[in-house]
Amino acid sequence: MVEQLKQILREQLHLLRAAASVLEESRGRVASFADRLGGELSVGERESCEALTSRFARLNDFLVQRVFRTLDQIELMDEGSPLDRLQRAEARSLIASAERWRELRMLRNAIAHDYLIESADRVLLDTLAASPELLETADRLVRYVDQKHYC
Repeated sequence: MVEQLKQILREQLHLLRAAASVLEESRGRVASFADRLGGELSVGERESCEALTSRFARLNDFLVQRVFRTLDQIELMDEGSPLDRLQRAEARSLIASAERWRELRMLRNAIAHDYLIESADRVLLDTLAASPELLETADRLVRYVDQKHYC
């Protein structure tokens, strides 16, 4: 069973690296015109904004709902709630603060709800600012797994 979980984790890390790479790409693209957010943007720039928020939300979900859960299973932790997973990730030093990640989950939820059109610029700016935190978490997670020899 543990070997199966480690194989799942290897596959997840492969996907994690790919997801982090495309998020970084989107973040760089949007950062190049961030001073014009809230104003007139080209169709391509609007598509870049959509890609950034979508990729942020997917990486956030992937970390919390899949990778942190797999780590918990390998380390024989009770599954618990997403908050439990965040608290254990904080204890492992994968994230700086479970409370901060609750905020990042709320941002992810704001991205997912189309009815928040009136706050789209704020959500986009928050996503742009928070993206490095997700990318750093992905890096820390890869180092943690390497140090533990899980893969």
